Formats: sequence, C-alpha cells, structure tokens
Amino acid sequence: MHRPLLVPHARYRWDKLREEHQLLFPEGMLVLNETAAAIVRLCDGRSISELVTSLVEQFPQADLPAEVLAFLERLSRKGLLRDAAGS
Repeated sequence: MHRPLLVPHARYRWDKLREEHQLLFPEGMLVLNETAAAIVRLCDGRSISELVTSLVEQFPQADLPAEVLAFLERLSRKGLLRDAAGS
C-alpha cells in the first residue's frame, strides 16, 4: 500500500462523552490512542512517506516509521484501508 485511504464504510470520530478517539466501521469500533488517531486522520490518500513526515513533526519518537507501517498493516488486514493509488 502506497497511499493509504480509509474505506468508505470506516470513519474516524472523537467521542466527547467518553473522551476517546474512535475508528467506526459496520463490524465494530476501535478505540485509538493519540498516535493511532493522528495516523488515521492522515489516511487521506497521501503517500506513506508524507504521512510519516507529518507524524514525525507531531510525535518526535525514535521508531515512528516502523510503528506507522505496522499499524497501517493491521488496519489493512481488517479491511479498513485501501490504496488510493489504485483508485
């Protein structure tokens, strides 16, 4: 996957009542931490390198690129991402 994009049936939201980031889809919901929420919000068809560059500015952590790729792979296996490059 080169340009991750959320599938049409998945959406990010901030739940004010529970004060948590969520990724909603017909089969369920994932509660996201701050980093995961930032990744999901950037899955808008930009390249993975652009996504990682943006995240490194927000979260200057040591191994962020590897974490991002692993998280994107998990979302892809769940059927929550598609490649915008193939659209």
